[in-house]
Amino acid sequence: MEIVNLLNLSIHNITIAELLEDLNRNGGMVVTPNIDHLVKLQHDQELLKAYYHSSYRVCDSRILQYISNILGNPIKEKISGSDLFPAFYEYNKSNEDTKIFLLGGEPGVADKAQKNINSKVDCEIVVDALSPSFGFEKDELECQEIVARINESGATVLAIGVGAPKQEKWVTKYRNQLTNIKIYLAIGATIDFEAGYKSRSPKWMSEMGLEWFYRLQSEPKRLWKRYLVDSIPFFWLIGQQKLQNYQFNYLDQINCLPLGEILNQAGILTPQQIREALLLQQDNQRYRFGEILVQKGYTNSTTVDFFSEEVHSLLKNENSKDELRLGDYFSKAGLLNNEQIIQILRQQNSDRQKFGQIVTSNGWINPQTLDWFVGLQQQKSKINRSNLNSANINNNPSLLRSGKI
Repeated sequence: MEIVNLLNLSIHNITIAELLEDLNRNGGMVVTPNIDHLVKLQHDQELLKAYYHSSYRVCDSRILQYISNILGNPIKEKISGSDLFPAFYEYNKSNEDTKIFLLGGEPGVADKAQKNINSKVDCEIVVDALSPSFGFEKDELECQEIVARINESGATVLAIGVGAPKQEKWVTKYRNQLTNIKIYLAIGATIDFEAGYKSRSPKWMSEMGLEWFYRLQSEPKRLWKRYLVDSIPFFWLIGQQKLQNYQFNYLDQINCLPLGEILNQAGILTPQQIREALLLQQDNQRYRFGEILVQKGYTNSTTVDFFSEEVHSLLKNENSKDELRLGDYFSKAGLLNNEQIIQILRQQNSDRQKFGQIVTSNGWINPQTLDWFVGLQQQKSKINRSNLNSANINNNPSLLRSGKI
């Protein structure tokens, strides 16, 4: 699958037909990012971790689709949860292995949605439904009761609609306890729509990117702040990305993201290579993910060790004040050898080309990887300057009293 990078999230560029086929074949978790989610992802590390432990991140916003065009990497299709879920149960209505559990909605809503869906497809594809209590995610006893009920139902698909970021975090926390579930669909208000409890916007409004306006009119007290206040920083951040000034926090990324996703962000692994390695790991659980990458020849052991261990220590270690050159980073990561670095230095002395120009023109480092490491170098420099300023203040408290700092 191709990806489209929007701020600190990579979105899978896939059509709904491709998603349904792939989902039935491989299983996994689907999340549907929109503007509100992308704003939350700037500061919510737990949500960012949940998103990057999902299998499919698909665009749930026509506005995001428009923006992807502006950024030069168009998203093929908008796939909202309320479009995906009906397509999913219609696609699987004759599949006896597909048994859906609905979790979400106010009391009675999930039951009503179950009856409506089963009536539409003329079979019992939804095997059970539950509307949890308000704040259920904070009650471990209730969560364990929900897990037990899902397992007892025999469901193979969990469709959860309790709102973001609650639904994504809940699945990430409890999915290892859901013994029969192969597919997880985080679908927001879709259960309310299926029950007839809430109405969707007209199709023309959805196609024009105005579904948010329809929902705002329907629930102004609940949604006005999300749409009219909280979303404002998103457009400034996208402007920064367009100008190539947007930077994520590398330490947060390394803390939150699985190794495969970090390597993808750094331009070293493709999404398809990540998928293949994860499928192999399912069949050979005695192997670590990094070991499979090396065995498959996708990267080398030095690169795996750098991204899984050394880069974290490099950023976190406050005692490391040394300013490393780009060549040092690439050498530590196993992406350049000594002969290549010597050749680069000679070329720089002879024709004054920049380091990045030489490594990319020679095909040793791709531009995405170069950009990632430039950002890493800049962040490490900021950490060093911050540590130096702190040390100066601690050693010279008179600077504070004098007002010079």
